[in-house]
Amino acid sequence: MRPVPLRRFLAPLLAATLALAGCQTDLPLVDLKEKYGAPPSRFLPMDGIEVHWRDEGPGAAERAEARAAVAPAAGTAPTPAATPAVPSATTASPAAPAGGAAPAVIRAGDPPTILLLHGTASSLHTWDGWAKQLSPTMRVVRLDLPGFGLTGPHPSGDYSGSATVDFLERFVDAAGMKRFAIAGNSLGGYYAWRFALRHPERVTGLILIDAVGYPIQGGASQAAALQLSRMPIVSELMRFTAIRWAVERSLREVYADTSKITPELVDRYESLMLRAGNRQAMGDRARAERRPVGWQRLPELRVPTLVMWGAQDTWVPLEHAERFRNDIRDSRLVVYPKLGHLPMEEDPTATAADALRFLRGEPVPGQK
Repeated sequence: MRPVPLRRFLAPLLAATLALAGCQTDLPLVDLKEKYGAPPSRFLPMDGIEVHWRDEGPGAAERAEARAAVAPAAGTAPTPAATPAVPSATTASPAAPAGGAAPAVIRAGDPPTILLLHGTASSLHTWDGWAKQLSPTMRVVRLDLPGFGLTGPHPSGDYSGSATVDFLERFVDAAGMKRFAIAGNSLGGYYAWRFALRHPERVTGLILIDAVGYPIQGGASQAAALQLSRMPIVSELMRFTAIRWAVERSLREVYADTSKITPELVDRYESLMLRAGNRQAMGDRARAERRPVGWQRLPELRVPTLVMWGAQDTWVPLEHAERFRNDIRDSRLVVYPKLGHLPMEEDPTATAADALRFLRGEPVPGQK
């Protein structure tokens, strides 16, 4: 008799476990906005949804006033012509020789811009530390990507990489961003390098932080909630069952120093996942693109790039950092021995300082 594959029993077993965990309904959006969407948060009508975003740094108040003066009707996207002009970074210099300082992105004159993209099941709040350190000298723009945070699900239900880059194109135009650096963590890093491949003329610098990019071989750990959300039956149950256990487990996997995981941090991740539609969107996204695509084109990138990686990352192997460094021409790599999958959240002070050095064209301590 042929043995029955274990996976045939796994989904029903997990479904029963989730069913016993109890029911958990979505949280009211008005309450979530009050707690996590207070100023400087803003909501941009676009694609039939309201995109949660923040625009900080020099000239932020003036930009906000200009946007208010030309605000479109609810549910419509501002046209590029109606969007006020904003300062942008100058063109980056040619790539520096390997091993030296990176090309400078920050130059004298107008303050440059950086776009920050979060990862799976996260939100723009993951960049709080970076925004605090970068905003004195830069325009710092961050958002909750569709299907996450206060932005919530996209009406199209399409969460593929191509669709997300399409969305980012519309967002940066609506936000008045012309040339800018991009930093992305995990899944956000995936969207960052794909955007840079499509629009190298708009990207002055690229920072990949424990980014998704290459297929991950078996054995590497991934988010418990993400694994479950790929299973059709289980993902349906996850829309109604308690998720705090999965949030806590995932945070313990992505933080090297688990003492930094506070009840407030768990509350934030859990609460924003309970925004109506986000649990459904997480399953839709997980099944839309099970493996990264397009990584074969990374050698075509001609954008100054810094790869930042936590050596204790159990989700995306450190060897992927080396692959990025080898595939992207004249890129730099810095590894943080005591950090995990979210270096910018676990140690924002050190990582933001290194990002600023890179953007200024200065060598980053420990870079390879």
